[in-house]
Amino acid sequence: MQVAIYADRDPGGKKLISTLQRRLKNEEIRAWEVKKKAPLTLVHSGDRYTKIRVTFVPAGTPSFSRAARAGALGAFRNPEPTLLATISDGPSADRVLGFLVGMLTRHAGPLGVAGVGIPLG
Repeated sequence: MQVAIYADRDPGGKKLISTLQRRLKNEEIRAWEVKKKAPLTLVHSGDRYTKIRVTFVPAGTPSFSRAARAGALGAFRNPEPTLLATISDGPSADRVLGFLVGMLTRHAGPLGVAGVGIPLG
């Protein structure tokens, strides 16, 4: 399951990722934990959701290109999103999707998020 993320004036998504990491470290966003820094991988801190990972990959990377070629972007391939968040499969992946979209919209201003799209097909 993917989420296309569009960022204002941040073509590589570096500012969004660094701001997200800083806000997590400073506990401004408490519901998520960093599992891995490169590529940025988060897990929701709720006990039931710790096995579901969310990985952020910027446009132009091999992982992003593979997802785009596989059709994972759906209607969001033009214009190309800044980042693609991939949610791992699991019984609670749909709940984690809701948490992710909620976090991105609640913190849109500081993160520079201009839009979020969920390709369904």
